[in-house]
Amino acid sequence: MRIHFVSPTHYERGGGLHKTTRYWTSALTLPYLKAITPPGHEVTFVDELMHDIDLDHECDLVGITAMGPQIARAYDLAAEFKARGRRVVMGGTWVTLTAEESLRHCDAVVAGEAETIWPELLADFAEGRNRGIYRAEKWHSLERLPKIDYESLPLLKREAFRSSALYRMYFHWPVVFSRGCPHPCEYCAVQTYYQRSFRTRPVEDVLEDLHTIKSLGGNRILFLDDNPIAHPEKAKELFRAMIPLGLKWASQSTINIARDPELLDLAARSGCVSLSIGLESINAPSLRSVRKEFNQAPRFSEDLRALRRYGIQVIALIMVGLDGDTPETFGRTLRFLVDNKVSFLKLFTPCPYPGTKFHEDMTREGRILDGDWGRYDYGTPLIQPTGMTPEQMIDGFRQVYEGFYSVGSILRRFSPPPRGQLLESLAYVVANLKVHRYLGSNDDAWATIS
Repeated sequence: MRIHFVSPTHYERGGGLHKTTRYWTSALTLPYLKAITPPGHEVTFVDELMHDIDLDHECDLVGITAMGPQIARAYDLAAEFKARGRRVVMGGTWVTLTAEESLRHCDAVVAGEAETIWPELLADFAEGRNRGIYRAEKWHSLERLPKIDYESLPLLKREAFRSSALYRMYFHWPVVFSRGCPHPCEYCAVQTYYQRSFRTRPVEDVLEDLHTIKSLGGNRILFLDDNPIAHPEKAKELFRAMIPLGLKWASQSTINIARDPELLDLAARSGCVSLSIGLESINAPSLRSVRKEFNQAPRFSEDLRALRRYGIQVIALIMVGLDGDTPETFGRTLRFLVDNKVSFLKLFTPCPYPGTKFHEDMTREGRILDGDWGRYDYGTPLIQPTGMTPEQMIDGFRQVYEGFYSVGSILRRFSPPPRGQLLESLAYVVANLKVHRYLGSNDDAWATIS
């Protein structure tokens, strides 16, 4: 069969499509789906964030993967392809958690990890059979995953990487070390999808990917993991093995990395320069409301100082409007972020992802304000807060963003720069100034600034 994989973009507030001509990394999903497709099939793929989609592309089967605000566009694309006589299969985290709902928009759904169930679906379709929902019954061991073609990354501009030193410094090559997260955060679709399971790949397999990237001239890595340090001893094993490679890397992480001196030291020595950390709230009651009390908010200042001592830039992820927050919380949050010299900020309004405990609770309490999944963009009032009005929540959202990215705040947060990372600090200053300019010209700036 001729198979065409699609990763949609999302709609902007005015109804247009969010597009870019250059992005700082690339997802692995599309080339990985090609890698796990059995021999004998012809596979193409496209990421709509950077490339246009040809709705008349000649193929027998269209595979669409989407999550969050992409889902509205994904459903529309599925309808367009089906109207042209194409069979459409959908998959991914969101689709897995809403399998029956998603099936109304396509011919079949892959629920769970695709490695074991995708070949079975293709065999059925080749014989004219279709079970509708194809649900994986087990997790993959992550050993000897099929190798992808790194030069085929959909958001990699290969000519720019070859010709521009700036682009080589800017582009981060994606790698996966683990899947899942064992923590119980009730709003999180990741731990819901993986049922709080956590697995790591063999270190030697990850090193093969890193050596491949180095052979292509790459030196900056983004671990796509949701929580690569969830098994600290496994993470230490990887970081020790990475030290001789001389790479620089970034990832997501819990704040726990700052509380294990050996782990933090090995991360820095292996090339860690930046971490996105879900602090979520500086209020202990707010963290308890979503079962993230393990974060231990009173320790945040000490933790951030530890990361700064190692020259690691912190991208703070903060959720505003949680139960326990009041209008007074916004000013306190802004002061905390500036005083602790956080390098970058992504704000979120509480998002009741379908399938999560948080969505279940908000539905039962009648607090969901917007059922349009295309609005699940983390910058829209989706739930009724308990300590403020939705309007106050969005006003506070803007207050924190604008205050954090003001010129005065930028100067305070980067003076002096973290030890030994002057170039990284300069890059983050530039990123901050770009967001400052963006916020000044976009009244509806939303949370996924990157």
